[in-house]
Amino acid sequence: MKVVIDHKFDNLTDFISEIPALMDKGEGEVIYDKRNKVVKFQCQGQTLLVKRYKNVNAIQQVVYTFFRRTKAERAYLFAQIYANRGIDTPQRVAYMERKRRNLFLTGYFVSLEVEGIEAHLLLREVKDYDPTLAEAVAKQVVHMHSRGVLHGDLNLSNFLCRTETDGYHFTMIDTNRSKFCDGFPTDEQCLKNMVRLTHRRDLYEDIVRRYARLRGWNGDITAKKALDLLDQFEKRRFRL
Repeated sequence: MKVVIDHKFDNLTDFISEIPALMDKGEGEVIYDKRNKVVKFQCQGQTLLVKRYKNVNAIQQVVYTFFRRTKAERAYLFAQIYANRGIDTPQRVAYMERKRRNLFLTGYFVSLEVEGIEAHLLLREVKDYDPTLAEAVAKQVVHMHSRGVLHGDLNLSNFLCRTETDGYHFTMIDTNRSKFCDGFPTDEQCLKNMVRLTHRRDLYEDIVRRYARLRGWNGDITAKKALDLLDQFEKRRFRL
């Protein structure tokens, strides 16, 4: 078992090293259990969230052992890149990689718990959403793009939203598929990056138009391009 711990949490080394065994025993509070599994643990006054990624197949075992960083390692590394670029994401604690017969099997990413509600519950799942929140989402996307960050799964479920005295704030999660560049990505990359935001058309177009205004783009032209991209994306998903 490979275990890498952020130096800020060296005092939790013994507990963190036991997390895979604890999860195997069914300990901890299960938060999510579908494709991957997320479990909450308490340790020395800290609330830890552990994401265990699903076991990989035989081909992926070879790929992740010899050719590519695992999702757990990328989640750990990218958390620091996000922080360095001024974008909120849960504080990283550690990552672990479990092997079988010297080949990678599954990974674990450990972070501190962050308060917030998934933005899709406040926007997509209500009839009349708050336009102020839609504006805040658009500003968050512009902010990420301005820092050269293309979140790899930019859907509203990955915006953890909280309300503070000066408005809405977001913590970004599930960042392991992100890509980075210096300054703004190309206009095309930015629009393609937003195609996963939501399949609710009125909401999607509203956020895109707000994004366009913040970037100084033509709203009608941008909305048409974005909706065309969404059509293409949905057709590909349907064929799959």
